[in-house]
Amino acid sequence: MNALPPDVEAVWSSLGQSWSELRGRPDDADLWAQFILRCDKLMSISGEHGLTSAAVAMGPLLNRLESLQAPGPAHLPEIENLLLTIHAALQHPQHHLSEPAGRQTGQSSPLVLLYSADAASGSEIEPHMAQYGLRLERHGDAESVLGAAQAGRAAAVLVDVEQGFDSTVDAAVTEFARLGVPWCAVASQIDFALRLQALRRGAHFFFNAPLTVEALIPVIDPLAFPVKEPPFRVLILDDSRTVLSGIRRAMAPFEDIQLGILSQPHKLLEVLQFFAPDVLLLDIHMQGCTGLEVAQMIRQHKAFESIPIVFLTAETDPKAQNEAMRVGADDLLLKPVATELLYNVLTQKARRYRGLRRLMEEDSMTGLYNHGKTKALLLQLLQQAARLTLPMAYALLDIDHFKRINDTYGHGMGDKVIMSLSRHLRQRLRGTDVVGRYGGEEFALLLFNCSPAEAVQLVDELRESFSKMVHGPTGDRFSATFSGGVAFFPNCQSVPLLMVRADESLYEAKRAGRNRVMAHMPPAALPLAPAGEAGEPAKRHAA
Repeated sequence: MNALPPDVEAVWSSLGQSWSELRGRPDDADLWAQFILRCDKLMSISGEHGLTSAAVAMGPLLNRLESLQAPGPAHLPEIENLLLTIHAALQHPQHHLSEPAGRQTGQSSPLVLLYSADAASGSEIEPHMAQYGLRLERHGDAESVLGAAQAGRAAAVLVDVEQGFDSTVDAAVTEFARLGVPWCAVASQIDFALRLQALRRGAHFFFNAPLTVEALIPVIDPLAFPVKEPPFRVLILDDSRTVLSGIRRAMAPFEDIQLGILSQPHKLLEVLQFFAPDVLLLDIHMQGCTGLEVAQMIRQHKAFESIPIVFLTAETDPKAQNEAMRVGADDLLLKPVATELLYNVLTQKARRYRGLRRLMEEDSMTGLYNHGKTKALLLQLLQQAARLTLPMAYALLDIDHFKRINDTYGHGMGDKVIMSLSRHLRQRLRGTDVVGRYGGEEFALLLFNCSPAEAVQLVDELRESFSKMVHGPTGDRFSATFSGGVAFFPNCQSVPLLMVRADESLYEAKRAGRNRVMAHMPPAALPLAPAGEAGEPAKRHAA
């Protein structure tokens, strides 16, 4: 099979193992359930990576599995043929790498409209919005701004409400809401009454005037460059096939929920490792053990102790309900439960759980992966690269003279430079690349299936484009640069060696004058590109 993104390849491999077990014991209902879980996961992750052909090929398989009331040996040939179709759909690597999240060649930058009668409003930030892949366009009257919004070109509208909500402004924001265009209020004085009026009219956010790029970007960015969140993974454990089938039918219309079905409690810990649910739905009364016992077992495992647990039961005894909450339940729903209530509870718990996971794995300032998560992903990608015999690169970046920036412009401005670089990296890299804040002013890039020549060129392009960005207030603008060190697999066969070589190359770039990229390319290394090609960018900057 051609190279797949590491997590897709891992799920496909796991699916293959599950199929092999199922062929050996085709009468085992629980093996069929686990096989369906893995099929669900493959379809979901294929969609996340833009593998449209694979996701489409999964459809007939999942539909057929759903229709089987009692799958068994007679269904193996049919299922195997469908798996062969999926295998064929995963043979096209040109579709495997997603494009960068930012501005694409040939596409205009997302437009942000400013509705303000003040001709000077926004003039200071307009020239700098392009650095973030955005355009700012001011309109002084309602007819003009509504015309632009109706044309479908606006990612968001900033509305000057300094004078409150007169009939004209009120009608305009009502129309924005009808058009589905997010709008944000702007005023120099933000009192509670004005904020409440804006909230009641559907304001997405409230900005304090005068507007600054640093304040706008964190709010406007997700609107201009939306990233579709993967479906919430819900694992259901219930020994009643009728209940499981009913829940599956009830949740089928909701595209933001991916269901995992399990009927035998003794398989739960294994499935938790693989399926990684955002929320667990448990029946209290099951044969062999109770849901309360299962919940206690889950809470004893550090890896699972924070997963939200929702009990589904017909138990009305307050003592039993209190016991369920005592052993770790996050909520308790009484059967029969309305579909809308079940959906709302599951998505609310899952959304909060993902938020907590982000706090644990992401840097609070930039939203990038933190040091610990970045190292864990580096190990995972290195293992995948070794198994698939694919190249990968590890780059370490460090903002030049960062202490001088803090000393000259203040630590607040230093933080803004860090946030600008983090957004710059995230916007211009592929969806399959990993960007982490390694600490302070250092960043790490993990570039999977990327040759040395490609990696050095990419990091150097990032360096050059970042150096053209300007920071600071009007009249006191400055530019910042970074230096980079790059190391490669298979030249470096372990995580510690990759990190050491990248660090050495970074300091070589610093010693050579900063604002350049250097790469560790041992003479004895097995070339992954034509001889000399991989080292040329580094040599050029070292000159």
